[in-house]
Amino acid sequence: MKNCIPEISSLMRVGKVDKRVLGPVLMGFFIMGFCDMVAPITGRIALEFPASRQAAVSFLPTMVFLWFLVLSTPLAALMNRIGRKATALIGYAFTVVGLMVPYVAGEGCALGWYFAGFGLLGVGNTAIQVAINPLLATIVPGERMTSYLTVGQIFRNTSLLLLAPIVTALVALTGSWRLLLPIYAGLTVLGGIWLQATSVAEPPRSDRAAGMADCFRLLGNPTVLLCTLGVACFIAGDVGIGFLSVRLIDNPDSILTTTGFYACRIVGTLVGAWVLVRVSDVKYLRWNMAGALALCAVLLLVRGETAVYAAVGLTGFAMACVFATFYAVATKAVPEKANEVAGLMILAISAGAVSGPVCGAIVRWSGDAHWGMLFVALCVGYMLWASFKLKIKQ
Repeated sequence: MKNCIPEISSLMRVGKVDKRVLGPVLMGFFIMGFCDMVAPITGRIALEFPASRQAAVSFLPTMVFLWFLVLSTPLAALMNRIGRKATALIGYAFTVVGLMVPYVAGEGCALGWYFAGFGLLGVGNTAIQVAINPLLATIVPGERMTSYLTVGQIFRNTSLLLLAPIVTALVALTGSWRLLLPIYAGLTVLGGIWLQATSVAEPPRSDRAAGMADCFRLLGNPTVLLCTLGVACFIAGDVGIGFLSVRLIDNPDSILTTTGFYACRIVGTLVGAWVLVRVSDVKYLRWNMAGALALCAVLLLVRGETAVYAAVGLTGFAMACVFATFYAVATKAVPEKANEVAGLMILAISAGAVSGPVCGAIVRWSGDAHWGMLFVALCVGYMLWASFKLKIKQ
């Protein structure tokens, strides 16, 4: 399992931001968010199938996140040979095909077409996530990398913020949400053309890259283990909220809960960037996870639409800086093993594969979507516990 995780340390020696390349790279972050639409859209797809098929429908988000476990390291190895730009373009191609498969199959198509399309979407998104972050590192100075990664996450969250308004408008105009698929495919094509037309000065290929054994060996470090499981719980809880939020309100416009969630996440990212200059990242994580756990209890108990919208939005705010905090703490624990830490974080994203089936099973068992928040609360509970186990470093 050699040459699995790309060498990125040499990419950090950049004198100034290459603004010519910044635009298409940030467009990559925007496209990266397209895979996260699967969880909330699953609620719309579920309406197309009888109750006997609902258990199968709940596995649709799994088809996206499973590929992070299966393909992240092979794709990173491929990227070592062909470069980051080429890997991102391959991801765009798979994304376009994945989005168009269920659309071309037509209204009322078999569930298998959704599985095939969203599986290809997951393959494409894995390639994009493997490539875009290191690609950003080729065009910004190392000391500004964190701030530009934050900007990239804002672009990603913006694509999710726009999901509900677009779907609502499409349903009002056409009676169906399905035009969302070719719209996203078209945006992906534009992003690919933009990136292809932009020359990127990538660094020379490195003969040395971290292997999977090196990555898993780091789990013997308690801090890295806590943070890796923290990222896994964050992704699982995040996908779980996306899956459940459209089911918490018995209203055709319930998908608008995702708008509030991601709008508040963008605000939380901006506020967090300001607060984290003044407060320890671990301490800030504790505050947010304590608040998120309380909000899970609120969503478990309340039924009013206004309260649900507010609680989902505030949960988005509380979850805004979780990934960056766990990633940063793990990297600071073993700074000489930054590549291996990156590999573990990519693999941890695959935890989102369990959210749809588990939340779907809880909802079917209880007959109430609110009880699915127990799964999210379990994920948040671990992150809160981990935040107290981690040492505060200034």
